[in-house]
Amino acid sequence: MQLITGASLAFSAVSCLVGAGVLAYSMARIPWPVRVAGIGALLVIFAVSELVLWIAVTPPVLRADAVEVSSSSRLDRQRMQRSDVAFIFRGQVTGKGRTRGVWYKSYIFAAADGKVGMAFGALMFTPDGMAQFAQRLQVPMKGDFSVKVKDQVDVATA
Repeated sequence: MQLITGASLAFSAVSCLVGAGVLAYSMARIPWPVRVAGIGALLVIFAVSELVLWIAVTPPVLRADAVEVSSSSRLDRQRMQRSDVAFIFRGQVTGKGRTRGVWYKSYIFAAADGKVGMAFGALMFTPDGMAQFAQRLQVPMKGDFSVKVKDQVDVATA
């Protein structure tokens, strides 16, 4: 992931410099200080856009300590008390915002009564990685991504 981000940033910087250089060189009437300031502004715009893209596409990292289980996602941080996690359910949850109504395969962290604490898209984690995380938490994995879940996992069928 870091290699892709670095390559993307390098490509953006080089293309920005080349484009700005060609533009600045072709406009002979514009004074050099204004050209340099324009190139600097373009570099800042590209750097900020790359940072925003990097934050948006970086997958969450699950962390567990003695007190809580949390994700380090910058856009959608989720937390749950470790003592409340009874099982991880493979099911489907609806999207948020514009994707509301679309069901996505997800790993759902649920309490003993079935209440959903956290949910993460199945594409963000490998099945083996999630199984290892569940083993580390000492909770079972249930479900097969066929059940649609809103706020509550049906414990009887899980």
